[in-house]
Amino acid sequence: MTILASALAPFTLEGKVALISGAAQGLGMEIAALFLDVGASVVLTDINGDAARATADELSAKGPVLGLAMDVADEAAVDAAFAAAASKFGGVDVLVNNAAYRKKASTMDMPVEEWDLMHAVCTRGTFLCLRAAVKQMRGRGGGSIVNISSMSAQHPTIYPNMHYDSAKAGVDAITRLSAVEFARDGIRVNSVLPGGMATPGPNKMRAMEAEGGPKIEGPALIPGRQVLGRIAQPIEMARAVLFLASDAASYITGAELLVDGGFTKG
Repeated sequence: MTILASALAPFTLEGKVALISGAAQGLGMEIAALFLDVGASVVLTDINGDAARATADELSAKGPVLGLAMDVADEAAVDAAFAAAASKFGGVDVLVNNAAYRKKASTMDMPVEEWDLMHAVCTRGTFLCLRAAVKQMRGRGGGSIVNISSMSAQHPTIYPNMHYDSAKAGVDAITRLSAVEFARDGIRVNSVLPGGMATPGPNKMRAMEAEGGPKIEGPALIPGRQVLGRIAQPIEMARAVLFLASDAASYITGAELLVDGGFTKG
């Protein structure tokens, strides 16, 4: 038992403080729960502050957790959330940029404002949170940042989805550059690129289509297209995030980890 505990020690977040954006439900909530299970103190943020606080209350039996409102596209809101994290826990060691905007829009009919909103949340939000985290991590001897991208940043999956795919490709570009730029500070930066996942998102997408939204088409909807024959459970993505966030991945930075059940290789 002692040997096993020693071998698994790098896979924990014992004594670390993690901030997770978009964590009131879905994948973000799953990551928060897992991080608490492995010893982290968690700052759980969401644009819906009431939902963030409710989720924090739900998870509080697992460990120290703080629920906060944070609009990742708003610089003042990001700075305020990171300041609250520092006030409560002393600073952030791990950042998971999970917040996203998923509304579908036709390429030819999309209002420019819809394009801007997608990039404001996914790309600018990643930038703002990363920058706020780096400021704190520099004073704590380093840290780990995990950006949640998408397999659609590398491979067409569904359409119309141009604004989302391009925004997530931007997230991966941020990952690659910041991994090099902040390596000297002891900060690792990686991306997880999820495939299809059993979260509320797909149901919302189908509901929007049923209500007259854009028709959803593309390779991901082809029967049998998933190599492993199923979509992922959120915990399977959360475990990949934990690996990259933890010291088990101490020699990994700038990586783009596809967790897509082989979809992009099929």
